Order: sequence, then structure tokens, then C-alpha cells
Amino acid sequence: MSQNYLGPYKSFRDYLDALEHFGLIEHIDSINQDEYEATALMYRIIDNTKVYEAPALFFDEIRSKGKLFKHSLVGNIYGRWDFESLALGIMPIEGSPQKNYKHALNKITDHIKDNNEWRVIDPIEIQPSEASCKEVKLLGDDIDLLNFPFIQTNPEDGGCYINMGSVILKDPDLGRNIGTYRCQIKNSKKISINPQVNQDGWKFLKRMQERGEKRAAVAIVLGTDPITFSMSGSKVAKYGEDELGIAGGIIGEAIKVVKCETNDILVPANVEMVIEGSIPLDRMEEEGPFGEMYGYIGEKKEENFYMDVSAITHRNNPIFSNQFTGITRGCLTAPIEVALNQKYKKKFNDFLGLHYPLETPGFCFVNIASVSFEKAMAIGSDISKSLKIAKITVLLDSDVDIHNLHDVLHAVGSRWQPYTSSEIIEKAPGLSGDPSSTERGIGSRIVINAMKNGRQSDLEFAKTNRECLENAFPEIFDRIDSKFKDLI
Repeated sequence: MSQNYLGPYKSFRDYLDALEHFGLIEHIDSINQDEYEATALMYRIIDNTKVYEAPALFFDEIRSKGKLFKHSLVGNIYGRWDFESLALGIMPIEGSPQKNYKHALNKITDHIKDNNEWRVIDPIEIQPSEASCKEVKLLGDDIDLLNFPFIQTNPEDGGCYINMGSVILKDPDLGRNIGTYRCQIKNSKKISINPQVNQDGWKFLKRMQERGEKRAAVAIVLGTDPITFSMSGSKVAKYGEDELGIAGGIIGEAIKVVKCETNDILVPANVEMVIEGSIPLDRMEEEGPFGEMYGYIGEKKEENFYMDVSAITHRNNPIFSNQFTGITRGCLTAPIEVALNQKYKKKFNDFLGLHYPLETPGFCFVNIASVSFEKAMAIGSDISKSLKIAKITVLLDSDVDIHNLHDVLHAVGSRWQPYTSSEIIEKAPGLSGDPSSTERGIGSRIVINAMKNGRQSDLEFAKTNRECLENAFPEIFDRIDSKFKDLI
């Protein structure tokens, strides 16, 4: 297979072409989203396969809000762990999603290994005539958001949403911020924008309010390359750092950017669409509800930021993506996971790695070296308090594969004693979308010590059956892999 189809990809279309080449997209001839068929189909596919093995879907024809859209909408484009490898230039191993994901993690880890810092290549500005996102320009009365396939995913949602866009804000002190927030289509020229309290986008807008500014320039970019989109939905960039510079470093060359038509924000030039406008800072509007990542309907908000759209530019025949939030994985996660591993390895010598599966939000699995019970619990408590998604933090020995849910649950069932090996944290920062929270952004947590030291006992922990076999016959699995290769 041609190496030309391996990443890193410089555009969303290059990525889609690669998925087509490797047979990782299923085409759906026609579907009616006015009756929520696309949502139901996505649920059924996930019901019948693992989240990280489900294919991407290309809806060749989809009906939404009485309009028929052709060759313009895809779903689940970051669901498979194989996609993580492809996006980083690694040929996936067929039938080995966990290995493919670990290869992606290793590639990112090697990328930052030399100085333990992310390589940054600053973006470069190009002329509008060179930018594919400027092929079509819509201004004034030509602007109509309803002419594009932004679908309503759930019948209880407040309307159609952009849920895979990157919202770009600019601050003279803080620089550029790129974040992925739910964005509700309010009418043909208005979009609600929902940065959660304490997210960077929220901080940018609140700082502008404090300075007495009346409006904030904003751009929403749709259809970025996979790496840039991963930066948008992650905490890889620290507050005030430039996500585009870090994305360029991973890709290996500068992201090309171009100036908006109606404000001075620079946006990636190779995207499918740019929606430009401004956010009033002295008034808000209601927004929501929306089916959130936990798989539950998020609350309707009486006051939220919104943008007035002043321009739309896009490629010819733009292609859009819908996350099907709460059903599928939303972005590449290997860069995010490596960034968190880097953070906690700096803080704790005995921390080995963590994984939080997006298909079961709230859980966080942590590998720790063999240390005392007290030290392990201190690491777990810190992670649970500082990582908002880690409501249920499970501590595991190094022999447990944190990317294998069977291994994790087996360790919890056999190594954990609930009464003596748990810590309840009464109050800590949490995700605003957690449906169990009674106070937005705040909730309780639990640390589960499923390590062999979790019993707090001097008794030797029993060996596993497999451990006994491997101790007696160290080469047994290599021999079996070779002898029964076709069967395995």
C-alpha cells in the first residue's frame, strides 16, 4: 500500500482520502435524519462492535430539516484506534486496535522525548488567493447557515449543532486560543457558543468583559486536519500557548494560516469552512439542551454567549463532520494522553501512565510502579482532583494493561477491597456536563486502589495462573505465535 496515504495529513480531505484508500469508511446511500435514522444507525453500529473498531460513515445523501444534502457529511471519523496510527504515519496492524493505539502513543512520546517539551513550529501566513478555505465567500445577505448540513443529533436537543468545530479567539495579552465547544445554530446568521466555566475560551471572554470591551472577534473553523483538531479538543497547550504551533510541530511543518474577511483573526487555510463574526460581551441568550458526552441530555442554559455571523468562507463542495456526541469518540486522543503522562511523570516518579476511555467518561485508569499503599493513594488523589474527567480513578499495577478493559476489570474484581482500599473525595472540580453533579463543575470523586498493595497486608499476593505458565516456560507464547500463526 502506498506510503502517500499515511499521515500526518495536511488537510481534512487528505485524511478522508486515506480512510477511503484503506477501506475504513462505509458509505450510506441515503438516510433521513428528520426521523433520526443517522443517530440510530450510529447507536446500532456501536452496539454491535467496539467503539474503537467502528468504521467511519459517509452519508452520500442525508435529509435534515426538510433539505437534502449530498456528499457533504461524515460521522465517527476519529472512532477507531487504527485512525490514531494512520494520522501519525504508522501503518495499522489489522485486527490489533490496542497495539495500533500504543504505537501512536509511542510515536508522540518519541516526538517530545529529547527535551521533554513539545516541538513548536509557528504557523505562517499566506495570501487569501492561496487558501482553499477562500474558494467561496459569503457576505451580507448571502449568509445562510441553514444551507449547510448541521444536523440535530437527538430529538431533545435545542436544535442543530456544530459539535466538531474549533472556536478561535484572540487576546492581546493571552494570544490565540482554539477550543472545541458545542455551538447551536440559532438562525441563519446567529450561533450560540458554549465554553464551560473555567475553560480557556470562557477565561478569554471574561477577561475581555473585565476590560470593558463590548464585542469579541471570533472564528469557527470546520474540517481541520486530524492533528490540529486534536489540539482544539485537548489540554495539550497550556493556558496562553498556541495550539497551531504545537500542531505544526507534530505534523512536521508550519500550519498555513490566512486572515479572516471581517476581522483580524488568522485561521488555518486548508479547512473546509470558516465562520466569522463577533460575540457581544454585554448580553447573552438561552442555549440548549444538548445530548452531551456522558450520553445524557445536558441542561438548557438560560444565558450563554452567542456570535453574530459576518462572513462564511469555504472550499468548493465542503464536507462536514458530526460527532454523534455521547455515542462515538470525538478526536484523536494519543496526543492528549501523552501530554497528561508527561505532566504527571514530572510530578510523580512512580507514575507510569494513564488512560481515560472516552466511551466510558468518568473513569481513569492509572498504572503505578510498585510503591507503598499510602504513596499510591496520594498519586491517585492528586490525579482525581486535578483531572476533571477522573471521577473514578482506578490505580493498577504495571502488569495490568490500562488499554484493555477486560484486564482492568479483572484487576478490580480480584485485587481491590472496597472498604480498606478506597478514598472518597467529597468535593473537587469536575466536568460541567456530568449529569450526576448537583453543582455545575463540582462533584465528589473516588480513588480505587486495585493494586496488589491495596490490601494493606504483609501477606504475599497470589500469582496469576498465566504468570506461573510464563515463569515455567518463558518462550511459550513466542512458540505458539509462530506455530499457530494462521489460527491466531
